[in-house]
Amino acid sequence: MAANYSSLQVRQALKNIGFSENEVKVLGFLFRKKKATAREISQYTAISFSTVQYILNNLVSRKIIRVSHIQEEDSFEICSEEKLMSWIDIQKSKNEKIYEDAKKDIHDFLDTIKESSWKPEISYFEGKEGVIEIYEDMLRTAEKTDKKIYSWLDIRKIYESLGDYLFEYIEKRIEKNITSHDIAPKNKMNLQHFEKNENRSIKFVENLPIDGEIRIYGDKVAVITFDKKKPVGFVFEGKIVTSLFKTIFQSHWEKS
Repeated sequence: MAANYSSLQVRQALKNIGFSENEVKVLGFLFRKKKATAREISQYTAISFSTVQYILNNLVSRKIIRVSHIQEEDSFEICSEEKLMSWIDIQKSKNEKIYEDAKKDIHDFLDTIKESSWKPEISYFEGKEGVIEIYEDMLRTAEKTDKKIYSWLDIRKIYESLGDYLFEYIEKRIEKNITSHDIAPKNKMNLQHFEKNENRSIKFVENLPIDGEIRIYGDKVAVITFDKKKPVGFVFEGKIVTSLFKTIFQSHWEKS
């Protein structure tokens, strides 16, 4: 027994398979009327005559309706039910291919994104509070990874820029059992902190010609400049750039 579908259900079904609102009105009228002229369709649906003509020509080209010439006007009617169902099956097949092609294109795009993972994400931090935010990120990230931070630094310059926060940071690092591996210039303050056994390993160099520091932790590299008025920092995040800096650090460490 055939289901008793309402006109509303049919209208929605037509929309679901890609017909526009006006196309649905035209098709709905032809389903009932069987055959009609463009003028009759325009009068019944309240769609402008020029728009109806455009819709009818479009539907004819898609072989959903057919046209016959009666007296002085063309008459339009739905193609046979078999042809209509066949057309729907063809559209279904085409849409499946569209979705499969889209799936492949998206998959290929995501693979391309993975292949370009050498491009690091870069974050910028400004002022004392910005640099402190980098230090807090060092603690969070190192705690979750290998609990190691590799650095080119000068503790004296850090203190001049960050003040007593430096000691707060060192206490937090020790509490989290994070080891700091440092390459630093030989000066009084660096020697004092080395002697305090702050879960720190240091290699001293006679000169470290940078007015700032470089920190390597997790998959991140922080580059910080210590301008007294306005320190700034950049954090590069990415496995390849981190691996590059670690290799340079290890080479310097072994030679120091």
